[in-house]
Amino acid sequence: MARKDSTAPIDLTALNIIDEPDSRQFVLRVGEYRARLEYDRDGDRIFLGTLDVPRPVQDLGVADVFMEKTLTWVEANRLKLIPTHPVIKAYLRKHTAWQRLLLKGVQV
Repeated sequence: MARKDSTAPIDLTALNIIDEPDSRQFVLRVGEYRARLEYDRDGDRIFLGTLDVPRPVQDLGVADVFMEKTLTWVEANRLKLIPTHPVIKAYLRKHTAWQRLLLKGVQV
């Protein structure tokens, strides 16, 4: 008899990012794992830094979903975006529609 897999697929789009302003990071909980994105704010500017996705959930597309949710949050809060990490810049080069959030003069 075949063993039944008890793990249900995770709907990443249903997950919400959590803003932890004291530690200056966004968090996305994926099952038992915790992905995080460091940021810094200065007035109406937000600097996005290191994106850390735990290895066991990397292949699920967590980084892209996390970026999408973060950029939606940035837009909703009317912040000007300054990416400081190569991974964030690469995401913005690939998804050019989000470049509308960049602070004027910032290139990726």
